[in-house]
Amino acid sequence: MEYFSVKRIGFKGLFLFVILVLAACSDEQLFLDDLRQIAKDVNNKCPRMVDSETRLDGIAIEEPNTLVYRYTLVNANLLPSDTHQFYLSMWPGLISFIKLSKEMEKLREHGTSVHYEYRDKSNKVFYTFKIEAKDYNKP
Repeated sequence: MEYFSVKRIGFKGLFLFVILVLAACSDEQLFLDDLRQIAKDVNNKCPRMVDSETRLDGIAIEEPNTLVYRYTLVNANLLPSDTHQFYLSMWPGLISFIKLSKEMEKLREHGTSVHYEYRDKSNKVFYTFKIEAKDYNKP
């Protein structure tokens, strides 16, 4: 039984399949190219303060499909014991923003992971939120 032989699906079917696969790859590549351009544009304006406590240092694109925001809490020297409270206070707002905002629509459509890395004023990574499609696609 040759379920996927060229004889069974024919050359036209095989050609159509290849075109569809290439179109899907092309669409994904265009999306990643757009993300890289956005990261470049944002990074040209960084660092910049987003509020009195938080500075956006830049964003990065990591393969295969992850957007990383890098922030510094400019007035904070945080202890590892502070991470749980930080998580509890930030997680709901981050998820809500990704789920509901128009700006994040393309990211949702492409199942992009979004990471938020926070550093304290001594530039030590304090906490990284790793938000995957399964997190923001929950009802």
